[in-house]
Order: sequence, then C-alpha cells, then structure tokens
Amino acid sequence: MIPSLSGSKDIMPAFLFNVLKQCFGMLTLFAFYILGEVIVQSAGLPLPGALVGLLILLFALLLLKRTPASVGSGARPLLSHMTVLFVPAVCAVMLMWQDIAPYLLSISVAIFISTALSLGATAWGAVRIFSASKREQHHD
Repeated sequence: MIPSLSGSKDIMPAFLFNVLKQCFGMLTLFAFYILGEVIVQSAGLPLPGALVGLLILLFALLLLKRTPASVGSGARPLLSHMTVLFVPAVCAVMLMWQDIAPYLLSISVAIFISTALSLGATAWGAVRIFSASKREQHHD
C-alpha cells in the first residue's frame, strides 16, 4: 500500500502530493522568469529577463517573509544541479582564450575584488540578521 499524506486512506498519496508540490514550485519559478522576460522586452531594459524575474521573486519572498514549501521543493533539483549551468561559461572561456588572454590580469583582479565585496556584504548582512533574530528571541 502506498503511504498517504496523513496515514489514513486519503485521496492523494504522499508521493503524488510531493510531485505535484515540486511541479507547482517549478511552475512558479518559470512564471517569474517569464514575467521578467516580458518586463524586459516591453520596457526595453538592458538587463537579462531572468535577472529581473529573480529580483521580482526576491521581493515577493521578502513580502511574504517566508519561502513557500512548493517554491523550495521546485528549486531544490535546480540548485542541486547548478554546477551544470557553469559548463557553457567554461567552454566559452576555452574557445575564446586568445581574446581573453591579454586581459587576464584585469579580469582576475575584477573577479577577486567582486568576490571579496560580495562575501563581505553577505557576511555583514548575515551578522545583522542573526543578531536581530537573537535579540527577538531574548525579548520573547
């Protein structure tokens, strides 16, 4: 017998429920991607539509103050295979090496500085968030 959602004879088995939740989460992510593409195309913005859609999703999640389980479930397979998304960039660097080589030092410095700044900003934000949550726990 297939286990059900609450352990009794429910309408939907737990496996099917999880698959539908994951599909709904991926559909939600895809909808934000399409929304970003539509905004970029209609406004003529010089930004990638995926980035605009991601920013809209970020603001929506900040307004909700939580991540819906379906969005987390839909994002999990994409995040677990994210390294595959870097393959085209690595191949492009290999194919365009003769064009990139003269600028290797400046590219390396830019990567180093931007990485240091983003890690510093992330650490600063994490410290602020965690210290605020600890203060809230002590006041409760």
